Amino acid sequence: MRIYFYNEGLCRLATCEYKKPAEKNLGNLYMHLTNYAINKFSSKFEANQGGDKDDLGHKRSFTFAMRYIEEQGHDSKRVISDIKAVIIKTLCSVQPVLAHTYRSCQPDDLSNSMCFEILGFDIFLDEKLKPWILEVNHAPSFTTDSPLDFKIKKALISDTLKIINLSYG
Repeated sequence: MRIYFYNEGLCRLATCEYKKPAEKNLGNLYMHLTNYAINKFSSKFEANQGGDKDDLGHKRSFTFAMRYIEEQGHDSKRVISDIKAVIIKTLCSVQPVLAHTYRSCQPDDLSNSMCFEILGFDIFLDEKLKPWILEVNHAPSFTTDSPLDFKIKKALISDTLKIINLSYG
């Protein structure tokens, strides 16, 4: 198994300032969740309007998030290293199942080169910048609703096709 970590992605921000869960704010989904499907309905939601502007709106680039972490005096390289570590540990934990499934579907592939998958890891950083995996999407959405979305997802697909040595027009 080979793992390629794509160096860009999307950072989703909640539309209300986070406050520790308490009885009076538990129902405020805009405060405790960053899901686009929820926050886009908030009156405070700001859409990103430009592919070159990764620092506006409630959906920003991973690059912006790491730049922001650096500006706050933290080590973004350590954060990225910690994110990669939890991704690798997660993939190692399911590798035997993936290998069995692959061998069942492709028994004649002796070089193990006929299969790939793009996975979407949803990762939350806590107040100490420790990464926590919220979920892993084996079929991440490639729907685009903003120029930034389009730019990031198009580049990911393009780079994936290059890695697997496919040409496209």
